[in-house]
Amino acid sequence: MEASTQLVERVAPAPHVGPELSILIVTWNSERWIDRCLRSIPAACDGLAYQVVQWDNSQDNIGFAAAVNRAIQSSKGEFVFLLNPDCQLGSKSVALLVDFLRKHPNVAAAAPLLEDEHGGSQREFQLRRFPTLATFAVDILAIDKIWPSNPITASYRYRDLDLSRPRLVEQPAAAALVIRRDVVDEIGAFDEQFFPAWFEDVDYCRRLAGAGKEIWVVPDAQARHFGGASLEHVAFGRFIDLWYRNMWRYARKWFSHPQQEALRWIVIAGMALRLPAAAIGIAHREAGRWNAVKAYAQVLKKAFNRWGDSSRSS
Repeated sequence: MEASTQLVERVAPAPHVGPELSILIVTWNSERWIDRCLRSIPAACDGLAYQVVQWDNSQDNIGFAAAVNRAIQSSKGEFVFLLNPDCQLGSKSVALLVDFLRKHPNVAAAAPLLEDEHGGSQREFQLRRFPTLATFAVDILAIDKIWPSNPITASYRYRDLDLSRPRLVEQPAAAALVIRRDVVDEIGAFDEQFFPAWFEDVDYCRRLAGAGKEIWVVPDAQARHFGGASLEHVAFGRFIDLWYRNMWRYARKWFSHPQQEALRWIVIAGMALRLPAAAIGIAHREAGRWNAVKAYAQVLKKAFNRWGDSSRSS
């Protein structure tokens, strides 16, 4: 069966006026999240004429990037707003983002500042510079766990960024991101080879930057991001497999060949370090000892083989 779209539109004040904003929500077994998300939209938009396009991947998961592309094709707004179903928008947050973009025509996209379900900051999850070989290495080799304050991680996660006012950032998470329609038309579709999810938003932000486009975070616009809407339905081994495969695809697009090969050997070394830790039960205990061992062994094998064909697979 094909994935379905649901279109919910708030009628603009005059019949001849179309929506200013298209809110695009991709759902995948998101029943426990979506109602809270939808209920938060009217107050967040505060006077904007908007439509909501909800693309449901539950019956046939075509992937996040493909679903976003189909939702964009079904939308009509001057701005498109990528919104995760596990987000709850703050009052006037979307109106503030659209107002910021209208006042700054040189800015291509804007994001609210995310907080977790308890009101704590999610800045280190949300705001990051583009990944480099070094940032991948400190993560894969668990250097950031042993030395959390290392300068590579500090720079990558924007720990130096003053968020008392709007700031230019490289790659905010696409959990909540408003983009100009004309920019989307210029840059093109999300890369559907990042299947079913992960790294497609990083890649898109990199493409925006390559075209000289700016993305800003607007701290006065806030949203609560509960997290886990996708991960709770993905087994540990499946997630680990997809994460490293899409990391490799990202590297093949944006890294030099020597950097690609260096990353591959870093992944091999990282898995070799994690395997004994998993075997004695001190790595990812929640996944189960042997599930973790099998997951890391699978990534190790695929890294040796350069992940074979890195194109989309199920």
